[in-house]
Order: sequence, then structure tokens, then C-alpha cells
Amino acid sequence: MFKWIVQIKKKQGMTRAEFIDYYENKHEPLIRRLLPRYPIYRRNYLVFDDPMLTIDGRGGSADDAGYDVLTEGVFDTREDAQAFMAAFARPEIREQIKADEANFVEPGHAKMFIVEVYQSAIP
Repeated sequence: MFKWIVQIKKKQGMTRAEFIDYYENKHEPLIRRLLPRYPIYRRNYLVFDDPMLTIDGRGGSADDAGYDVLTEGVFDTREDAQAFMAAFARPEIREQIKADEANFVEPGHAKMFIVEVYQSAIP
């Protein structure tokens, strides 16, 4: 398995609902249309007002986190991820994606990380 994560902050002036709606109904279909398929394309939208966050006082805000969604791309192999990134780097594809990101992503606030995953079973 090979995985990358992207931290994304919503464009200033957008509500959380507008951000999620745009990402799910416009950007995600664009990505699926332009780029090779991969096993997992997951968007994890941060929730800051859940009562569970107040149990021990560890709740935060979007300003604290610096981002609103953690997007995951999971591939079977590093080679699959490289093929995806090669397609992403093609100017005609990259330009379309960047133009669309301008509609919902705060400029300069999308950061990609390659991660190693460690997982434990909890008995």
C-alpha cells in the first residue's frame, strides 16, 4: 500500500456546507474524470462542534487546525501512485484541476504529504 494525504483549507468566505458541497459534487467528479482510478479517494472533513470534543477540553477550531479536510489517496503500489502523479502533472490536466481548486481552496493552503501507515489491532 502507498498513501498520500493532502491538508486543504476552505476558501475564505465559504461556509463548511458550501465547501463540502463543492468538493463532493464538483471537484471529486472532475478528479475521477481526469485522473486514473485508485482504490481509495477519501475526504475527511474536520468537525469542530461535536459535543464529544468538549469531554476533556481538547476541542479546537479550523483556525487551530489550519485546514478543513484531510484528503487521502491510497494506492496498491508506489508505481500506481507514480502513474497517477504523472497524469496529474500533465499541463492540460493540471491546469483544469488548479482552476477548479481556485473555486473552493484557500490559495497556498493545500499541502501534500507521503505517509507511512502503522496500524494496530486493539484487543
